Amino acid sequence: MRIVDTKGQLCPAPLIAAKKALKETAEGESFVVLTDNQTSFNNLRRFLKDNKAEFLVSEEGGIWTLTVTKTTGDVVQTKPEEYCNPPITHFEKGNFIVVVSSDKMGEGDDELGHLLMINFIKALKDLDKLPSKIVFYNNGVKLATKSSPAIEHLRDLEKMGVELMLCATCVNYYCLETVVGAGIVSNMFSIADAMASSDKVIRP
Repeated sequence: MRIVDTKGQLCPAPLIAAKKALKETAEGESFVVLTDNQTSFNNLRRFLKDNKAEFLVSEEGGIWTLTVTKTTGDVVQTKPEEYCNPPITHFEKGNFIVVVSSDKMGEGDDELGHLLMINFIKALKDLDKLPSKIVFYNNGVKLATKSSPAIEHLRDLEKMGVELMLCATCVNYYCLETVVGAGIVSNMFSIADAMASSDKVIRP
């Protein structure tokens, strides 16, 4: 059975992961969601109820296990952030997104450009206002692979509630389907909608 481990993650990251699993699970089949956060657990229950999913709950040592069974082919198209109550207190999200189209930053030496991009992603975690989303397309999707030097920074940003969107066409083009280590593989309409809905788009 598929296990979605969201321990250590804060809202909306567990909800985003649960929504992805719900979409990818066939009707009548089940998966497991793990969380060690009371608020995330409460929000996950609300989300699953709204999506008419059946689930059983157990708790041991501060870890909640939700065994979820998909009972309908439809998934409610609500934003996971809407279930995040109360908000995360240690940071504030701004209404801007970061768009990453390469695994390197700037022109010139490739090794230097790659190092600059890793440092840029690391620096995002220390901003007073975090981006609401980070979009990766073209060569940029390689930054979200399991072996990428940026992967731990990206996982940290996910835990802080930043949504990571990876271009599905790009992931498929580079044959990275099995090595994606963070984020949600998304379609171009969702990426275009995110860019159009944002007050500001930053391209490093």
